[in-house]
Amino acid sequence: MIIMEIMYVIVFLILIGYISRHFKILDEKDRMVLNKIVIYIAMPATIFLQLLTNVAPSDLPEFMKLPIIIFISTAACALLAYIAGKRLKLDNKSLGGFVLVASIGNTGFLGYPVILGFYGEQGLLRAIFCDMSAIFCSMLLGTYIGVKLSGAKKSILKEVFTFPPLFTGIFTLILVLLHVNLSIFPEFFTKSLEYMSSATIPLIMLSLGLSLSPKAAKFGIFYGILASIFRMVISPLVAFPISESILSNQLDKQVTIMQSAMPSAMMPLVYAVIYDLDVKLVASACFVSTVVSLFALPILYTLM
Repeated sequence: MIIMEIMYVIVFLILIGYISRHFKILDEKDRMVLNKIVIYIAMPATIFLQLLTNVAPSDLPEFMKLPIIIFISTAACALLAYIAGKRLKLDNKSLGGFVLVASIGNTGFLGYPVILGFYGEQGLLRAIFCDMSAIFCSMLLGTYIGVKLSGAKKSILKEVFTFPPLFTGIFTLILVLLHVNLSIFPEFFTKSLEYMSSATIPLIMLSLGLSLSPKAAKFGIFYGILASIFRMVISPLVAFPISESILSNQLDKQVTIMQSAMPSAMMPLVYAVIYDLDVKLVASACFVSTVVSLFALPILYTLM
């Protein structure tokens, strides 16, 4: 019952975003504003507080194994999705979009609230490490595929390392290594960060609800289901034996596998627009895999 209550809360918050869009209380422009607040303010505040409060330098060798597992599972899905796309004779634009939605998981915008609900604050801390790898993979794959297909001249590494959540994570880990803790900062500063951080989960859910469009599913439901299989079956199957081999903490294993099974991220939709990939295929996969995940993730949690 606790599992279903957590999912009810998540679905309810997503529905508020969707209903707000349906009744034109909020629109597409508002979604972009919410995303910017999350990416530039709320999520960096959460990452900074969680890492600086809960991570000691001695914890890092173990915690850094988590993003490595996510990187491997993402890379494996990208390679297998590329092979599958070639077998399906997809053109370059559709192939690029399919590889992105099949390999990049929504470890932040859906991962944070799901992991927080299932595993609490300690789970969220581990989810952040997983998300740092997912951000890196998202920026690297998205920019690489986009540049390859469009011929745009952009520095891939610059795009990756200037992304606010990843930059904040790296900066905060440096502070952790230097034995810096929150006590050196003024109380008003940490209180301000706490207020900003508390907005992360509800804003993420509202933004996700605004992003989803059932109309998109009809343009490529087959690829949405196929992407769901990659994200929620193949990816955790890759992550599971690696987690069992190199992780000793049970919570580390559970969070890593759950994060590896998150549905298609929303960032591929951004790359699809920027680099003129198959937007309909990407939008369909994002919607279908997110809906499927609302049923698949509780099942995976129960199995573990």
